[in-house]
Amino acid sequence: MSRLAFLLFFTLLTSCSVQSQQEVVLLDYNDFGPQIIAREVIGMEWWQWQEHGDSDPAAVYPVKVAVYRDIPLTEVEQRYPVEPEQKKDFRYLEYQRALDFLDEKITENMLENVTEQLKTTRKKIVSQLGK
Repeated sequence: MSRLAFLLFFTLLTSCSVQSQQEVVLLDYNDFGPQIIAREVIGMEWWQWQEHGDSDPAAVYPVKVAVYRDIPLTEVEQRYPVEPEQKKDFRYLEYQRALDFLDEKITENMLENVTEQLKTTRKKIVSQLGK
């Protein structure tokens, strides 16, 4: 392969990889720890369109958290709309705010298993959205 062809191939390859970097990663509510700490950045664990959670403590709400970077919030909201009739509940969290929250709670190290979960969540975000 000629040097010019190699440079062209390398340029195309790297430009494609930059373009394919994700802008949003979807996570579960529990990836941000138990409600007692997660509510600080993503609200309560029950549906956001309800005033309070179910009286049954075993009730499960499949709330998703959209962590986004380099994309306007309005676009994230369009991609992942909250739809009560379909029980689709998304919380939106900007990348740096997510990392700041996770770093703070990891440093606090209140419970080992929670800290490990938060470290895993941080790794997912950074691996999918970049550093």
